[in-house]
Amino acid sequence: MSLRRLREADSTNDVLKRALAGADGALPADGDAVYTDSQTAGRGRRGRAWENRPGEALYYSRLVRRPLADAVTLPLLCSLAAADAVRALCGQEAGVKWPNDLLLGGKKICGILCESVTAAGQTSYILGIGINLLQPEEFFAARGLVHGGSLLSQTGCRSTVAAAAAALDAALARRLPAFADAGFAAIAGEYRRVCVNLGREVFAGEVRGTAAAIDDAGRLVVRTPAGTTTVFTGEVTVHGIY
Repeated sequence: MSLRRLREADSTNDVLKRALAGADGALPADGDAVYTDSQTAGRGRRGRAWENRPGEALYYSRLVRRPLADAVTLPLLCSLAAADAVRALCGQEAGVKWPNDLLLGGKKICGILCESVTAAGQTSYILGIGINLLQPEEFFAARGLVHGGSLLSQTGCRSTVAAAAAALDAALARRLPAFADAGFAAIAGEYRRVCVNLGREVFAGEVRGTAAAIDDAGRLVVRTPAGTTTVFTGEVTVHGIY
């Protein structure tokens, strides 16, 4: 396993995809990771851009080439690992807005994009995580990002990109073995403890109701006037968390 810093990257996820395709010669190993503080073509969920801010954010991707019991809940695992890193860096407890938005002081500080790649007959997974570190409040205000924040804007904590990458890499290395064997069950209790949706009014497409639970498959259970339903994909709005 290796953790490699890049001066700049189009997308750290794409760097690992090209490596899996043999662009760099020897294929990367399970646990290999890359990171940078300047990502020029990053993207978030549904193709959304993750705006580059050189020197002020961590862009990190890790390759998982081992069999997984429950790959679909990898984004939930990544949110807990990112919370671990925040705690290690600045001693603050972050919450998770289901499924994988990391919130600190009511602001979103992290973006997560997990992708599967099939190469040479094997399915691998790339865990992409971006954490806002040093952007000031003015950065978000000027762009109309009323729900955005960074470690600096929310806690006054100043972390280097290298320290953030090391903390995140260590958190994933610690969590992945149990998750690989048991899937969401390995993190369910802890995830439910930090999930900010629970007990609040939520909106998910046509579903309106109260977030009642996270079930054993990692799905959001919503109680509505018509009964209960489960949500696993799509955008979820939570009343009153920001």
